[in-house]
Amino acid sequence: PAAPAQRPAEVFQRLNTDNWVAREVSLTDLGFTGPLVLGAPDTTRELYLPVPANVPLSGGEIKLNANYMRADGGRTTMLVSLDNYPVSSRPFALEKGDASLLVGVDGTPRPSGFVRLGLNWGTALGSDWICTDGRTPGNVLRIEPDSKFTYRYDSSAVRDLTTAWGALPSVPVILISSKNLTGEAYDSAWRLGLALERVGKRSKIVALPSVGDTVDLTGVNVPPALRSVPAFAGLAQGGSYKLKDAAEVGALMSLGSTSSFRGDIIIADKAMTAAMAAAFDAVLAQLQATAPDAVGPYTEWRAHSLDFSARSPASKEIMLARVFGRPTIVVASDAGAKAAGLFSAYWNRIAVSPMMVVQAADQPTADASAVSLKYLGGKPGSFNVLANADWNTTFDIGAVAADGRIPATLVLDVSAAPSAARTPPVMSIFMNDILLGAKEMTADGKPERVTAPIPRYALAARNVLRVSFTRQLASDRCRETPEAYPVSVLPSSHMLLEKAKPSDDFKGMVSRYATGAHVMVPAAYLADASATLPRVVRLAASTGVSPQNARFTAVTGDTIPDAGGAFLAMELPLKDSKSKVKIEGGRVIMTGSNDKAFLDVTGLNNVGIVEVVKMGGDVGVAYRNAGAQPPAMDKAILLAQGDVAVIGSNGLLGEINTADPSGRAVVEGETRPWLLKMGYWWMLPVLAVVFMVALLVFASRMRRRAAGKKL
Repeated sequence: PAAPAQRPAEVFQRLNTDNWVAREVSLTDLGFTGPLVLGAPDTTRELYLPVPANVPLSGGEIKLNANYMRADGGRTTMLVSLDNYPVSSRPFALEKGDASLLVGVDGTPRPSGFVRLGLNWGTALGSDWICTDGRTPGNVLRIEPDSKFTYRYDSSAVRDLTTAWGALPSVPVILISSKNLTGEAYDSAWRLGLALERVGKRSKIVALPSVGDTVDLTGVNVPPALRSVPAFAGLAQGGSYKLKDAAEVGALMSLGSTSSFRGDIIIADKAMTAAMAAAFDAVLAQLQATAPDAVGPYTEWRAHSLDFSARSPASKEIMLARVFGRPTIVVASDAGAKAAGLFSAYWNRIAVSPMMVVQAADQPTADASAVSLKYLGGKPGSFNVLANADWNTTFDIGAVAADGRIPATLVLDVSAAPSAARTPPVMSIFMNDILLGAKEMTADGKPERVTAPIPRYALAARNVLRVSFTRQLASDRCRETPEAYPVSVLPSSHMLLEKAKPSDDFKGMVSRYATGAHVMVPAAYLADASATLPRVVRLAASTGVSPQNARFTAVTGDTIPDAGGAFLAMELPLKDSKSKVKIEGGRVIMTGSNDKAFLDVTGLNNVGIVEVVKMGGDVGVAYRNAGAQPPAMDKAILLAQGDVAVIGSNGLLGEINTADPSGRAVVEGETRPWLLKMGYWWMLPVLAVVFMVALLVFASRMRRRAAGKKL
């Protein structure tokens, strides 16, 4: 390591040349809530570790914290590969022990945006010439979720918005100008937070510090050479510290990688550029008085590290800037909806410029009864299957639920090569971990079609479609080594849509929000933006609100504007709404369809109530706090068939459908005849035919009667 800087000028010279950005990705960041276990029959796993696409890496290391157990004995090995190339192979002979491993990662740019980590835990039993049962359930490898991948990259290699979006960390920071935002800046912030949620990243909202704020300086490192400057000397105290003046604000933000006030996405309103200019001007004034030789390097560093602050972005402008040594996406305060559309899966790859003005970035829709899986983000292709393999795609319900249509049937076209096993391969189709259908494949290399109905209860705001292929291993009494055989998911695979009336529950709101939503918050939310924005983002993500199509209103007073369609209301007094939950002074009363209370409690705190309500002719979702403090909402909230949900800091605490608590409608909807599932519109032509037949019979009888009278 280099020797510590001796003068303030040297500190800023080093900051100006420091382009390296350090990243750390753990298995927890990838969604693993517990250990990853490899054991028979699942002895292989491939993990995709995110990195900036087409950017060289430096100092890459994968640290696996692992241990093993070997109750079945045999010759046990662990093979580790990177991007299909083996990098480590180790034998294990003890009954149990440590299997931790440190693997270096080469700096080759990855066009896919991922480093593929392959793990193979294998055991061979018996001698080479003796055929034995190869299953070894007692030989297990356990990899802890704190295993991590660390690397660095040069920020100057990120030259466009697409790469910058892919380079965001697992918990991106959205930097706002202050805790008190304008409606326009607040609107952009929650939309970008929601867009990040849709790609699996949970954002953190951070407001620029201001004079009088108390900040936590834990982990903030003030170089000794800067402690002669009053603003930096105060920060060197550490711990909890109250900022005294604008110079200390600027000093805190200028501490490079050790500063906690660094944004990956910046909402650049006029207040942001003004606050930064005032803070860094104050630091400049102190340097002129205490370290004049540092003024030049500081001015150069400021121009280099705050290149967006020289001017505010134009209307609807999104640009890539270098802020404090890292690539940062700067979004104009009125460009939130456009940025969310630009960074969606549909348009993200075209943002190959460092600066764009976006007037529209919506996903094209059509009044169609079918949509291909490729349109939804699925990538048709082929892959080899030894024993088990999955093909996945993820899509938002809003991509298909336009014009009142919802997914009704999945039509999957696949093909598989024959294998040595006599047992045919099995294909299983899952939607959100619910089995839709399965089939034994012919496996003759020709296309095969599988049709699976999609029940409404299987749909969610964000859906994961998984197609699982399972083959029976064949070794011909150990004379052959089991080999993988290819399968393909074909481009003709598609989803059939049908029109359906949305139900008055959370599932029904998902389809209503597909065509747009009206997000309404009290004006007080804008005055406490850093605390309330995460709440709006989490609720919008859980209920299926689109960041591109939604409208936003900050409501002043008790007068609620006309929703004009489906809505999401946050802590608003919906006096004219039909509600099943009454909250007064910490007392929560929940009633059913017969207006009889089935829950009446007091004393709840850190709890929120989410409810489907009707206001006038519109149906929407209302959120209210049940106690004095709102829940943290740090965990994902999955809403299903209910119309009332109770949310706590640990996620969803309870959900109920007050109109149908027993779930009878779901059961009847899946068992009644198909004509009734289609509704009752088909009875109209039947009744018309019956009426015409009756008229003909009546006319015939009248003619006979008239003829009889003449005789």
